[in-house]
Amino acid sequence: MIHDLIRYQLDTASSLPRENVLLVSLGCSWGKCTFCDYQDDRSSSVLACDTVNKKVLEQVKGAAAGVSCLDVTCSASYTELPFTTINYIRDVCRQSGITSVILEGHYIYRRSNPYFIDFFGSCGINVMFRCGVETFDEHIREDILRKGLPHITPEQLAEHYQWINLMYGMEGQSPDQLKQDIGIGLKYFRRINLSIYTTVPGGPARDDAGIRSFYDSGFYRSLKANPAVDIFDEWDHDNSHTVGHDDPSVSQ
Repeated sequence: MIHDLIRYQLDTASSLPRENVLLVSLGCSWGKCTFCDYQDDRSSSVLACDTVNKKVLEQVKGAAAGVSCLDVTCSASYTELPFTTINYIRDVCRQSGITSVILEGHYIYRRSNPYFIDFFGSCGINVMFRCGVETFDEHIREDILRKGLPHITPEQLAEHYQWINLMYGMEGQSPDQLKQDIGIGLKYFRRINLSIYTTVPGGPARDDAGIRSFYDSGFYRSLKANPAVDIFDEWDHDNSHTVGHDDPSVSQ
C-alpha cells in the first residue's frame, strides 16, 4: 500500500463537477502497463482495503457540496475492489445524494459491467464506465505501454465504455498522433480524460519539449474549451487536479 497518496478531491472546475476518490484495491491482475506506478497501492487483506477505503469515502459530501457525481478509481479495476468496499460506495451515494458513479477499469472486465449497472441501479444510481486506452496507436499502446488491448477497435470499446483515458507526453508520440487520438475519442465516447505523462521507473521517457509545445498550441486551448475533455497534469502548477502522489511543488 502507498501511504502518501492524495485520496480525495472535490473537482468543481470540470464541466462534470464531481468528487474523486482513489481507493485501495486487492491488486491489479493485469499489472503489465509500463506507465503505471500505482500497482503497489494494494493489499491482499480485505480488512486493510476496507479500513482505508471507508475513511476516504467518509469524506464524500455529495449534495452538501453541490455535486451529484462520484468518480471512483483505484490501483486496479473496479472489479478488484473488495465487495464490501463496493457496498460502502453505494451506501455513501445513497446517504449523500450522489446519483451517478464513474467506475474505471480494464477492458478485460467489460462483461462484469451489467452486474454493476444492476447493483447501483437498484438504488437509483447511474453508472458510467471508463477504460484506460492511453492511445489508439496500437504500436505505442501494445508494444511500448503493454496495455493489453490487442486489435481492439474503438467500436468494440464503445460497446462497454462511455469514457476513456488518453495519455500524451512520452517520447515517440507526436502532435498529429494526439489529434488523431482525440478525434477518435470524441467520435465514439462521451468524455475523455487526457493525462500528461509523468515519468515512472522503468517506463518510457517523458518528452518535456513536446509537452511544452502542446501547452503553447491552439489545439491545447481548443481542448481546454471542450466540455467533453478534462486535462490532468500532476506536474503542472496551474492544474488543480492533485489526486495521486506526485509532489505538487514540482514543476514541469
